[in-house]
Amino acid sequence: MSSTPQTLCTMEAAMKLSPGPEADFWAAQERIGPIVAAAPGFLGVIGGEIADSTWMYFSGKFETPEHMNRWYHDEKHKPVMAAAHTMWFDAVYIRKWRRPEEGEALSGPLWVETSIARTEPLSAQTIAATMTALRGSLPKYGVAPYETLQGEFEPQPFQFAGPLQEFPALAPARYLLLTHWDSAEELQGWLDSADYKALAELGDVASEAHLLIKHAPGERQDLSEDGSMRGWHKPKPGPA
Repeated sequence: MSSTPQTLCTMEAAMKLSPGPEADFWAAQERIGPIVAAAPGFLGVIGGEIADSTWMYFSGKFETPEHMNRWYHDEKHKPVMAAAHTMWFDAVYIRKWRRPEEGEALSGPLWVETSIARTEPLSAQTIAATMTALRGSLPKYGVAPYETLQGEFEPQPFQFAGPLQEFPALAPARYLLLTHWDSAEELQGWLDSADYKALAELGDVASEAHLLIKHAPGERQDLSEDGSMRGWHKPKPGPA
């Protein structure tokens, strides 16, 4: 990890909760919240429903990849991870990204957080219309399919999450449009487009591109062969 530039680090992740222990999961989140908030380098935690998806978004932000790495290994974090694997989650995926260094050239793969900040939540009708518009516009600019578990993809090439529950709160109501891009040129075409600028009708819009962090092979449980992501799902029960 020492060779990784030590810029702001974001965990892109989503989960599918197991039916039954939801109350225990949310109670545990209440308990762990103040603990992670006190961890060195902690910047924020984010969660929310994803429109037209079977996944639920969650994310953490730390000042550097090394700070996030320390939290991963923290003894107070290990029981939470164990319970997630054994009780709470049916599936989960995690990728780690970092902010580019000053002057660093962008190269794919890229993950882009587009924040839409508002004073009140969007209506269901507005979210549905926004999803339809994005399904039509984003593919024109070469957006990549939105991978969840390795080799699995959302039905649309993006995620639209919110209204977010986050600490610290950055707006009364905030949403994230999440996209993957294979090149900086394709991304810039989207950011320069009238379709992107139309998002300003929904609220205050800001986008940030992030570069992928890879782990060494075998460094993490459930790590992909190329070190780009972690992910697993519980095996489905076979026929009786």
